Amino acid sequence: MTVQTTATRVGGWAFLLTGAGHLGLANLLPPSTGDLAVVERQIEEVRFPMTPSHSMADLMEGFSVTMSLLLIAWGVSVLLMTRHDRTPERAQLVVALVLSLALLVTAVLLLPAPPIVLMAVASVAFAVALSAPSRRSTLTSARSRTAPTLSHGS
Repeated sequence: MTVQTTATRVGGWAFLLTGAGHLGLANLLPPSTGDLAVVERQIEEVRFPMTPSHSMADLMEGFSVTMSLLLIAWGVSVLLMTRHDRTPERAQLVVALVLSLALLVTAVLLLPAPPIVLMAVASVAFAVALSAPSRRSTLTSARSRTAPTLSHGS
């Protein structure tokens, strides 16, 4: 397995673990107490003004689950890019790096430590994958070095 493929897989696993961890941890946290419980009750009472009418708490929970599922799906997609030791396209790696950096900034500004760490790992992994020579470029340069040259006129 090449450095590029391994680094890409590390980034994919970081995304998958972020989404799965969020889904799992959200159900394991103890019930809120104090001020947080008061705020949560208020959010449950506020209705979102669209049909069908749901509370703001429902809306937040729906976004949370949706984002977790998308993180898992993206992680699986990245892992599938590298199936059978396949080398990802440069454009795929650029998209993965840009997405992981955007999520890293969001996590640093708004989220607790676990997604910050995992998105930092993903960002570094995709940067390493982008900077590592791909098997395609290695094969192309090896072919050009060993290809016979044609001489014109002797």
